[in-house]
Amino acid sequence: MDAGSDPARAMDVEAPKDEPVMHLTRRFDAPRELVWETFTLAGHVARWWGPRKYAVTVHEFDVRPGGKWRISHSDGTKTIEFFGEYREVVRPERLARTFCFGEFPPIEEEYAFHDEGGRTRVVCTQRYPNVMARDFMAKGGAAEGGRQSFERLDELLAELKGGMT
Repeated sequence: MDAGSDPARAMDVEAPKDEPVMHLTRRFDAPRELVWETFTLAGHVARWWGPRKYAVTVHEFDVRPGGKWRISHSDGTKTIEFFGEYREVVRPERLARTFCFGEFPPIEEEYAFHDEGGRTRVVCTQRYPNVMARDFMAKGGAAEGGRQSFERLDELLAELKGGMT
């Protein structure tokens, strides 16, 4: 479990030893429908996706089976582009997509959104082509990037909840 100051907002990271899978689990203090919207509306994604040090640009974001997505991060000197295709979209329960960048082999990524009585538990399952690819991502900062993204998402959700009537 991530050692954050608020245990209710800690991110659990599980990487089974001999399986090319990583599970990231995080709870958000917001209703499932609102959390779903922050994952599926480009304007919201641009405000929380990725580590804080990067400016985020959403180039393409078509959330439907077969729809493409493309997002870039830039720190002013280096730009990293991420892209993929949505495989399954079941509002407000599940998103499945590919996650690609550079020459790295595609990752199959699935998000499950669980209603917990006004709060939402999000479970992200990432399937890699092999354990070595998964370990490379884990050592390369995938969990830290996820942690920072989800902290930013907490801030956006608090703002959006404040505007709810």
